[in-house]
Amino acid sequence: MNRMDSNQRPWEWGKALAATWPTAEQVQRWKLWLRSLQVKWAQGSSTQHGRLWMAPPSHANQNLGEPSVSTCVAAMQQMLQVMAREAAERHALERTMEGTQAALTQALADLDRVRNGERLARHQALHDELTNLPNRRHLLLRLEDLLDQRHSLQPGPTVLFIDLDNFKTVNDTHGHGVGDEVLRITAARLNAAVRHGDLVVRLGGDEFACLLRGVADEAPLHQLCAKLLQAVCCPMKIGHLQLLVRPSIGVAICPQHGTQADALLACADAAMYAAKRERCGYAFGKTEGTDITDRPDQHP
Repeated sequence: MNRMDSNQRPWEWGKALAATWPTAEQVQRWKLWLRSLQVKWAQGSSTQHGRLWMAPPSHANQNLGEPSVSTCVAAMQQMLQVMAREAAERHALERTMEGTQAALTQALADLDRVRNGERLARHQALHDELTNLPNRRHLLLRLEDLLDQRHSLQPGPTVLFIDLDNFKTVNDTHGHGVGDEVLRITAARLNAAVRHGDLVVRLGGDEFACLLRGVADEAPLHQLCAKLLQAVCCPMKIGHLQLLVRPSIGVAICPQHGTQADALLACADAAMYAAKRERCGYAFGKTEGTDITDRPDQHP
């Protein structure tokens, strides 16, 4: 519905109705004619042959300019026609307004459906269907936003890249249904282990990531990595099965390991492979001119 049309339509309807209404002069003339007719009816009517007969106006009355009976009747008929036309116009206006209200209600319902569809589409575009975690695209958008907002004296975001070491064996041995449940349990455990406001992401397959804010040094990161290892390594009971999976974690910190989203993810990915290779649980990314730092004492 065009907004301008909907705003102008009541004004146009009002103008159309006003054009059908009698003028004040016409109404006054009708009143005089009706009064005269009432007087004539009272003074000059009689019954002849079973019919009501109206005495014709006297010559004196005609000279005074008083309206005749036929003139009054014509005026009444004209007034009735105007009233009937006005009633029809009002009825049409009411029906049009009812239709407009119904159309507006339908338009609002359609708008709600469109908005709900847009919200659903956006959620699906930024979240993983299996675990309902944010996906890689969501991570990159959030990471880039944090990097853009970062001031030089503030600690930047930290990325943890997490991979399940023996997930392929679980999937091949017990099937994709069990593998999917392992991923869902892992997602829930990671979410429960991080701080409120930290972001847990499923990157794809058996790869996850955590996006942390405001970490000024490595000490709390050691504690968090140990907590994540302990949470994920707990046995998972799925039906009659009791399964164990172990994660490897790579850590990349801004600005030590990069100041761009892709660079931080690549650094955390490389550190994760170093932790997997060394079977040490987790490792920090490589700073320029140094080797990747692992933590063999954190082997689960």
